[in-house]
Amino acid sequence: MNHYQPTETSSYMQIMLEHTSVGMAVYDALDLCLLEANTTFLTIFENLLTPYWQHGKILGHCLTDWCFIKNDLSPRHHSEAVLHHVIEVFHTVAQTGIPYRGAEYAAGNDQNGPRYWNWAVDPVRAPDGHIVYLVHTASEITEQIRARKQAEQENFVLAQTNSTVEAERKRLEVIETVARCVRDSQDAVHLGNITIEAIRTHFHANSACLHIADSAQRVLRLLCSYPSTDEDEALKRLEYIPFESMVIGRQAAPRSGGASLVVGRDQAQGEPKRDPVVIEDMQDVSGSGRNIHASLIQMGRGYICVPLWFGDQFEGTLCAIFPTPIRSSGPEVRALVGSGIHIAAALAQVRLQTLIEREHSRLRAILDQLPEGILIAEVSNGTINYANPAAAQILGIALPDLIEVPLHQHPWSKGRKEEAPESQAILPWNFVVVRALCGDTIKSKETLVVRPDGSKVVTLTSSAPLYTDDGIMTGAMIVFQDVTMQKSLEQHKNDFLSIANHELRTPITVIQGFAEILQLKGSQDRSLDPLTTYALTSISEQSQHLTHLIEEMLDISRIEQAQFTLKRSPRDLLALLRRAIESQAITTRQHTLHLVLEGLPSTDTLVGFIDEGRMIQVLNNLVSNAIKYSPCGGDIEIGLRSSEEEPHEALIWVKDHGIGIAAHEMQNIFKRFHRAGNIDRSTSGFGIGLYLVKEVVVRHGGRVWVESTEGKGSTFYVMLPLNTPGGF
Repeated sequence: MNHYQPTETSSYMQIMLEHTSVGMAVYDALDLCLLEANTTFLTIFENLLTPYWQHGKILGHCLTDWCFIKNDLSPRHHSEAVLHHVIEVFHTVAQTGIPYRGAEYAAGNDQNGPRYWNWAVDPVRAPDGHIVYLVHTASEITEQIRARKQAEQENFVLAQTNSTVEAERKRLEVIETVARCVRDSQDAVHLGNITIEAIRTHFHANSACLHIADSAQRVLRLLCSYPSTDEDEALKRLEYIPFESMVIGRQAAPRSGGASLVVGRDQAQGEPKRDPVVIEDMQDVSGSGRNIHASLIQMGRGYICVPLWFGDQFEGTLCAIFPTPIRSSGPEVRALVGSGIHIAAALAQVRLQTLIEREHSRLRAILDQLPEGILIAEVSNGTINYANPAAAQILGIALPDLIEVPLHQHPWSKGRKEEAPESQAILPWNFVVVRALCGDTIKSKETLVVRPDGSKVVTLTSSAPLYTDDGIMTGAMIVFQDVTMQKSLEQHKNDFLSIANHELRTPITVIQGFAEILQLKGSQDRSLDPLTTYALTSISEQSQHLTHLIEEMLDISRIEQAQFTLKRSPRDLLALLRRAIESQAITTRQHTLHLVLEGLPSTDTLVGFIDEGRMIQVLNNLVSNAIKYSPCGGDIEIGLRSSEEEPHEALIWVKDHGIGIAAHEMQNIFKRFHRAGNIDRSTSGFGIGLYLVKEVVVRHGGRVWVESTEGKGSTFYVMLPLNTPGGF
């Protein structure tokens, strides 16, 4: 070791060395003994030394004795490594003469943290060129280091922010692309392809696919994918997936050889969950013992599947596989979830539109096959926007010529009122259309169609206006059927009845006349035996019954030909009831007929403006029916009620205790030719008596109804206005 011998230095040089901010020291190049150091240098190393070497005690000692004996800034093994490096640097400079410019190091602390220094070692040569000293300098760079680290931190934060902003931009661009496509197109395949292309372009997805749900068949059907099923065998196996094959989250694996999607499924309900399924790294999941289909792992690392729900309706799934691992909260997941909202709404709209079109086609097919003619006209301009083949056939106009042509431009719109054979006016059928477009509902109106070739068709036409849910009328529907043949047959029937009635009247009148003559002669000379007398009585009664039946058939014919008229005048209803009771009482010995009055004394009168003959016919029919359908006899009540609350009405009823009427027959009891199913078929009658009763009462402005219990009897009621002049 060299002995320390201080050198003379000028006072100015000493001042500069002691007050410079750079730490400076001089070592012996041979043994690295610290020969001299300024105050700055000693201060730098003060906190790095053990107490033994502090306060300048390192002067005159070898670097290897005191260098980094104490170092609180790094672990012990790190300090030893630094020591060896420093000593090696000093030896290298001493041997080669090449200066060393060292890297930064931390030395000492303040309230803001460690202080940083740059150090260098320079050789000092003797005049003969030998290296005799080493100058060690240390410059503080704490502010620069802190500024650099702050800049690096800021750059790191900025880079992260830029990365987040870029990811957000990509996410928003994908969602905006999907939303724009939804606005511009209702084609589900086009929408799916646009979505998949956006995901592939912005997030570099290896694979993506869109499935739509068929809830009726409980399957997922592949709508579109990237790559296409022709290019990828794994995707081809996903074209048709039953709901039961959807894997539950990350846990289950599909059956060997089967196709599956990793879709969250509610085990209790068996339906897909609403939350997306995210597998951040399929290789990690596979390595952890959870099975993922090999075809999925081969496609990439990150996996996302978004169930598409619109309200409570499961519409399908949107899935994507990415080449690198992803995060559950990453932009890829948020982009697919955000896009899924728009896709689900679009798929729901397409599904509903398809359902509407399917129902529309089904309804149109039904209407096209109906034998009745169907027309639908627009209220705005009267244009026919739908006509079925039956309508074209009935109108005698080709189907293409009917559609999109306003009503007033058709030949039949100029038709005039025609006269039917029975001189009853029949309106042109398009009159019903006009009424419907004005908001009226017409039911079963006989109308006349005059075809372009001049032929005429009688139709039974109904029409009704069509309204939106808001109550706005948009058009009218017209339904009509060709009843020309029925009208012809009906006319032939009426002609036959008229002829038959006319021809039957003469022989019946003759029979009745001769029977009365024989009855008169027998009563005068008493020459007839009892059997002959009974036969003559029966001939007279049955001929009268036959006359009554012929008269009822004539009434039906008159009603159908609008020739059934009333001759009304003031008449006492109480007197009419007594006459009916007297005339019907002589026809039975098993029944007791009695009159019940409510609201008026028996000596009073109740005057109504009625057709006396027709009302006698009504009362006789009701009482005779009560007798006929009470085969075991019993009481028959004929009642009349008048009240101060309803002074302009009278209530008449006929009550029996006979066989009654079954509940399912009540609605048909007043129809023409209807006979109850529980009566004895040997009981005579055509089933037209109650039909005539209803016609007469209704034409008087009243109403008739019945209350009955099968096996317990019936009560027929007639509510009749008293002071209603005029009539049919």
